Amino acid sequence: MRPQLEPRVVKELLNCRFVEERRNVICIGKPGLGKTRLAKALVHAACLAGYSTLCVVTADMIEDLQASLADGSYPRTLRRYVKPDVLLLDELAYEPLDTRATTFLFRVIAARYQKGSIVLTANTGFSKWKTLFPSEAQAVAAVDRLLHDATILRFTGKTWRDPRDIHGAPLDDE
Repeated sequence: MRPQLEPRVVKELLNCRFVEERRNVICIGKPGLGKTRLAKALVHAACLAGYSTLCVVTADMIEDLQASLADGSYPRTLRRYVKPDVLLLDELAYEPLDTRATTFLFRVIAARYQKGSIVLTANTGFSKWKTLFPSEAQAVAAVDRLLHDATILRFTGKTWRDPRDIHGAPLDDE
């Protein structure tokens, strides 16, 4: 557990009250700080408590929704991401999204708003999200729905991903 996170808050989240309240949990921080690990632990706790859950990398969900247009299964595919009590959207903000992708993401967020919890991991803060969305209005609307009554966990510190061995002289950019 990250020392900057309050154990009391994490324990409360693991009790799954956030699911009952249809509250989102947003995990923000640089790569390698444990966001996905904690997010998966929350979803696992929700699953053990009897809630329906789905874990997906955000880019994979967007690709799935886009592909579903080709075979006419879009409504069913969208329902797959809207229906669970808890949806983990992992790795938002690792790459910019085009207009089509942000439309899919916004539709999922809007459809789940106050109907189901989203546990989201992102490597950038909200102020930089407007660069991910081609439309600032869409960015503001998505963030507004995600943050309403949400619990935000900020991950800081040094990455847990250290190399096993380092050989040779340091590089100029290290």
